[in-house]
Amino acid sequence: ISNRIAEFAENMTIVERQQVKPEAPPADPAEMQRRKPRKLEIRLQTSKPEDVAFSAPFLDNTLQKMLTLQDRMLRLGAEIAKAEDVSDEIKKEQFAEAAEMSRIIALICAEKARQSS
Repeated sequence: ISNRIAEFAENMTIVERQQVKPEAPPADPAEMQRRKPRKLEIRLQTSKPEDVAFSAPFLDNTLQKMLTLQDRMLRLGAEIAKAEDVSDEIKKEQFAEAAEMSRIIALICAEKARQSS
């Protein structure tokens, strides 16, 4: 689990975005600078090389990004499936990739559950 997530994290830039509230007045720039970002980290344990812990914000952020990506992949897969000029091999590969994304999301959820218990 941890190897897959860490490998994914190495290849992905994680940026936390603040929720935009249209009716809220613009925030003071000095106040924005004082806010500390949530800690997105992977903690490596020294006792065993396979003991890796992920911070809750890291898992939450990664899970959110993965779910967004999975949604886009499934929408694209549906469009590809409808297209007649796309080979069956490409259609199968796209759905295989979406299935792999589902497995990775399940691993992240399992890690979140393991850490919360």
